Amino acid sequence: MKQQATQLMWFYDRPLGKWSLSDHLTCQPWQGEGAHPWAARLAQEDEAGFAEFLSRLHDSDQPGQFIGHLQGEDGVMHHMLWCGQYVPTQGLCCGWVAPLDMASRLQGTSDPLGTVSPRLPLLQEPLLAQLAQALSAKTGLDFCHTLVNELAHILGASAVWLTECLARDRLRVLASHGIELKEYSPAQMPCQRLYEQHAADMAPVSGRLLEEAGSLPGQYYYAQPLRDRGGQLLGHLALLFPGEIQTADLDAVLTLFSARMAAELERLHSDAQLRLSAVAFETHEGIIITDPAFKILRVNHAFGQITGFDNQGVIGLHLGDDLWSGLGGLGYELSDLTRWQGETQRQHADGRAYPQWEIVTPVQDDKGEISHYVIFFEDISERKAAERRIQDLAYYDELTGLPNRRQLHETLAQAFIEASREHLVGALLFIDLDHFKTINDSLGHATGDWLLKEVASRLKRLVRQGDCLARLGGDEFVLLLPSLSASPPQAEMQADMIAERLIGEIAAPYSHGGQVLHIGASVGITLFPGREQEAGDLLKQADTAMYQAKSAGRKTRRFFDASMQLQADRRLLIHNELRSALNNQELTLHYQPQHMVEGGEFIGVEALIRWQPPGRALVSPGEFIPIAEETDLIVDIGNWVLHEACTQYVSWEESGIHVPQLSVNVSAKQFHAHDFVDRIHDVLAATGMDPGCLNLEITESVVLGHAEDTISKMAELKTLGISFAIDDFGAGYSSLSYLKRLPADELKIDRSFIQDIPRDGDNMAIVEAVIAMARHMGFNVTAEGVESRQQLEFLQAQGCHFFQGYLASKPLPVPYLERYIERLPRRTASLCG
Repeated sequence: MKQQATQLMWFYDRPLGKWSLSDHLTCQPWQGEGAHPWAARLAQEDEAGFAEFLSRLHDSDQPGQFIGHLQGEDGVMHHMLWCGQYVPTQGLCCGWVAPLDMASRLQGTSDPLGTVSPRLPLLQEPLLAQLAQALSAKTGLDFCHTLVNELAHILGASAVWLTECLARDRLRVLASHGIELKEYSPAQMPCQRLYEQHAADMAPVSGRLLEEAGSLPGQYYYAQPLRDRGGQLLGHLALLFPGEIQTADLDAVLTLFSARMAAELERLHSDAQLRLSAVAFETHEGIIITDPAFKILRVNHAFGQITGFDNQGVIGLHLGDDLWSGLGGLGYELSDLTRWQGETQRQHADGRAYPQWEIVTPVQDDKGEISHYVIFFEDISERKAAERRIQDLAYYDELTGLPNRRQLHETLAQAFIEASREHLVGALLFIDLDHFKTINDSLGHATGDWLLKEVASRLKRLVRQGDCLARLGGDEFVLLLPSLSASPPQAEMQADMIAERLIGEIAAPYSHGGQVLHIGASVGITLFPGREQEAGDLLKQADTAMYQAKSAGRKTRRFFDASMQLQADRRLLIHNELRSALNNQELTLHYQPQHMVEGGEFIGVEALIRWQPPGRALVSPGEFIPIAEETDLIVDIGNWVLHEACTQYVSWEESGIHVPQLSVNVSAKQFHAHDFVDRIHDVLAATGMDPGCLNLEITESVVLGHAEDTISKMAELKTLGISFAIDDFGAGYSSLSYLKRLPADELKIDRSFIQDIPRDGDNMAIVEAVIAMARHMGFNVTAEGVESRQQLEFLQAQGCHFFQGYLASKPLPVPYLERYIERLPRRTASLCG
């Protein structure tokens, strides 16, 4: 700090004999030789007077002055003015020293115009000394607030504020006195000219913003620009006065503080940058700062969290030789201006290796040479694991760990190409589990998932090296057997043997949760490559063969042939056309009469659906109903049948045609729909159907896995008067424990037990037993498919109640049924005869 500075603040602690000097930018203790900072330059004859001046200040609370001679660097003696005052609260003497000619200029002469407001306080007056002392220990925003408050008091200003530039057209007020301002644009204030001309400015108050902030008309606005060392405008100090003042005096006073004000603005900006840097440095990413030789100078907190090393312990180590010496060292070479980023393998403090993403940035000094390296890094172990999980999800089944459909398609395409090139025959086996849905629905998905994993585990034991076992989803698996043999018969035999083995393996019992579970498997097989066959055909062909295996009784296998494809194409055609059949009114109902076994009395009809595509023959229900049951179409079709049949029944009643009872089939999906009961209520209300004449036929499959729901719905509907029949009894999964709980009224013996009577003694025994059981349990019995008088006589002998079948009539369209009812007396007589 230059002692010959034109304006200098000083502070003196007499008891300790310590001095401090301030040039408005910094305040530093003086540590030179002598009794005071000017001892080497002060004229000898002035020493005694200067000592008396200091003593007088310390012993009095009045300000004082001293004029002495100080030798400059050029050897010339200069008149200097010391002014100061003792501040008891601080225990210090403080003041200013300046060349005497500057002090004279500040005092000046009387206002030549005689119209200017009272002169500003002079440098030697105690208030300025108090200001200097008040600001000496302040920094940052404390300095700003003290400055504006003290200036308002000393200068008699009505308002003072200090601003900083946020942008070219935006200012922020750091501190204010006598006015409320936060942020504003220079264009809204008198300071606009200051920012255009970069010079101090004095003008009458104008501008809407000032008026809104409380400024009164007739006041004068003064603005002092504040610049950094490079001359860049940092902001400005603004003052409002009641009247016009001498700007020369104001400039002289504010010049004493302008450098300090600019320094504090720079300090605030620097502090803000440091805080931002500190926040940025303590990010979740690790940061290492090294010298040009990669010697570690600094690390952040995340460094230790990621690497496991002690943050202080690595300071001074070489990054490549000491810290990351293993696994290939640094792994990168940098030229003078290269920025590098990439994945590396690093060793954790515990010895394990982990993947890391690093960005290495060189930092240049003002000469363009590298002074530091900054390395940002993060542990990407979780990201890599996530990528592997995504890869697994893309190509592998999450439940079983087997390849999924996508992986299978890629492997299958490659196997097809290799088989064609090597003239070898391979096979594709499509495996579908039998009765898995029953277990999954009744015991829950957790048991179903366990069972699928067990099946996958068993199948893996049968897989040879080079085979590919995949899960397509649900209960479907596929086994690819590439390159079985050069001979097609040999390949077919091997594929058949493997299919037989896996069917047996899957059929073995499964012990789970204290119970034994049983499932089976149906397998479709296709060989490849064949003529006009492509890799994309194989899965479709094996799937088609699998459906043939299911149709053949399950737990068996079938090889694909061309006729199967024709059937599959037919199924697809029916599925697609069935969707529009409802809307196009292609569905219709036929009604099959039902009679008493004893006496032949007409007791009702069963509504049976038929499909008549335009211009084509009728499609058998046995062909399209199973396809509809595979989708939700069966629900829509079932709802239509129920509404249409009830509408027709009411129409007959209104026309005087009496039908004692109407039976309507309800599918399992339709029955278990959440709104089934509500739909029954809606149909009854919409059609006017008498619920006492409505009989709903459900199969045993309705009960499986939904016993309580089934019983609850049946009981609710029976309160309306609706009756229930168990259709196709004995053809499916029959449970007597469920049967005795069901609030049903009737059992219908499946036609498969009736059609071979009297030739098949086993079927006759079964029918006899069912009728006897039903009689004891209080059920009526209806026999379906009665086509001969011998069958009717057998049923009559066993005490069967009702029958239907071609012996009485086939299902009839509405007009034919009405004619049938008109001729009932004759028909009843023929049945009895």
